[in-house]
Amino acid sequence: MNAVYYRVSLFRRLWIATLAATCLAGLASVPAAADPSGSSSGSGNTGSASGSGDSGSSSLSGDSGSATGSAGMTSEYLRDDQGRALILHGLNTSGSAKDEAGLPWISDADVVREHQQLGTNSVRYLLQWRKIEPQPGIYDEQYLDAVAERLRWYRSQDMHVILDMHQDTYSPYACGAGAGNGAPQWATLTDGLPCTTQNPWVLTYLQPAVVRAYDNFWNKNGNHPELMTRYTAMWQHVAQRFRDEPAVYGYDLMNEPFGGSRQFAEFEGPVLTPFYQGLIDAIRAVDVHGWIFAEPQSFGVNQGLGSDLGALRGDRIALAPHFYPGAVDLGGSNTGIVGFLIKAEFAAWRANMTGLARKLGRPLWIGEVGAMNFGVPGARQYTSDWLDLADSLHIGWTYWSNDPDAGCADNAVGPMCLNTGLTAVGRILAARPYPRAVAGDPTQISYRDGRLTVSWKDRAGVVGPTEIWFPGTGTPPITSSDQCRWDAASRTLFVTGAAIDGTHTVTVG
Repeated sequence: MNAVYYRVSLFRRLWIATLAATCLAGLASVPAAADPSGSSSGSGNTGSASGSGDSGSSSLSGDSGSATGSAGMTSEYLRDDQGRALILHGLNTSGSAKDEAGLPWISDADVVREHQQLGTNSVRYLLQWRKIEPQPGIYDEQYLDAVAERLRWYRSQDMHVILDMHQDTYSPYACGAGAGNGAPQWATLTDGLPCTTQNPWVLTYLQPAVVRAYDNFWNKNGNHPELMTRYTAMWQHVAQRFRDEPAVYGYDLMNEPFGGSRQFAEFEGPVLTPFYQGLIDAIRAVDVHGWIFAEPQSFGVNQGLGSDLGALRGDRIALAPHFYPGAVDLGGSNTGIVGFLIKAEFAAWRANMTGLARKLGRPLWIGEVGAMNFGVPGARQYTSDWLDLADSLHIGWTYWSNDPDAGCADNAVGPMCLNTGLTAVGRILAARPYPRAVAGDPTQISYRDGRLTVSWKDRAGVVGPTEIWFPGTGTPPITSSDQCRWDAASRTLFVTGAAIDGTHTVTVG
C-alpha cells in the first residue's frame, strides 16, 4: 500500500480515536451535581429572547470564583491601555472573506447594526495570506487598503479588532476550488499528490495533497525553509501597515494550525512553538503594543484534548484556542448520548485549556465557538452552555460567524439576517449582558434569571470605570455600593468608586 495513503487512512482512524479519547477524559470531570457556586445555568432570559429553549441540562460553567488559585480558572486577563480587564464579545467576520475577493460581506451600516443589536465590542477579522502576498515578496496594497477601510468602520464603533490570518486545509490550491483558503498558489507545494474533498469537510485535512502541503510549509524534509520565512515577513508587513490603526487590538498568528503528518507533541513543541516565537519577534520589531494571539493545534485540542504548546517570550501574548465539540464539527445534535459526550468535551476543554493558560502564564480567549445549526435538537442549550462556560472563566469569545442568512431562518448558524433582524442564535447572543471592561481583576461573572452579577478586586495602576453592557429597553435595576451612571444611548453602566476592602459587586437586572 502507498505510504501516503496508509498514513491518511491511519489519520482518519486517529481522528475518530481522538474524539473518543476526549470524551473519555472529560467524563471524569463532569460534575455529578449542579455547581453550588451560583453561576449561570443558561436558562435566564435567553429562552424568552429566542423562543422556548432546551431544558433539563445542568450548567457546564463550573467554578465562578476568584481568578487566582481556583480550579479551572486563569489568573491573567486581556487588558486595555487603562489596565482594565477586557471581556471581548464578538463575531468572526467572516466566512465570506474566504472567497476569491478575500473581503467579508459587511458594509459600514452592518458594523453599526451588529454593535448596536448584539452589543459586540470586538471582531476577529479574517485575512488571507494569498490575498496579501500573491507573489513572493510582493504585497497587494490595494487589498490592504480595502482592509483599512473596514477597520475604520469598526473604529467608529469603538470596537477592538483582532486580525486573523485564516486558513483551512492550507490553501484553495491544495484540493481544488472551494475546498480551502489561506496560502497563495506559489506556497502550495503538494508534490503532485491527489486530493478529493470530503464530507464532513474536516476530513479533507487528511487527503494526501493537503498533508504534503502542510509538511512542506513546516519544512519537514528540509527542502522548503523559504515558506515559513515568507509567512513571517508577510506578518511583519501587515503589523507595520496597521500598527497605528487604533481599532487594531492584536494579531492572531495562524488559524487552526495543522501539523500535517506530525501531530501533538511531535508538532506543537519542536515546530509550532519556535515558529510562533519567530513571528512574535518579527511583529515586535515593528509593533510593541499590539496583543498577539497564539492558537494551539486544532486537531484534538478544539475538542478538548490537551496541548503541547510551549512557553513564548514576550508581553501581551494570549492563548487563543477554539472550542468545537466533535459532534458540532461532524454536524450532530446536542441530545441523548451525543449530548452527554458533548458535556464531557466541555469539561475536558475547560480543564486542559485553563491548565495550559496557567502553565504559560497567559490570558485565555476563545477565538472560535458556536457554529451549531439551530435546526438540530439541543442547539439552544449548547449555546447557553458555552456562554456560561466563558462567563465562569471570565473570558471573551468570538462566535463563528457573522455570515448573514438571506431568508432570516431561525435554523441559521449566523446571528444576523441579511438586511435587518436577528436569527434565533442572534436573539440569544443579543440578550446576553456582560462587562466589557473591568476596573481590576474579575472574580465573578454570572447571568441568571435575567440578572447579571459582576464582582472584581482592585488592581494597582488601573484607571477608568468598569463598563457593563445590558440589553433591552429602559433603565435596568442596579444594585451596587459603588457610584453608577447609566447611559441609555449605549445601554452601558459605568461603575466607579473605591471599596474599603478592595472588592466590588454590581448586580444589573
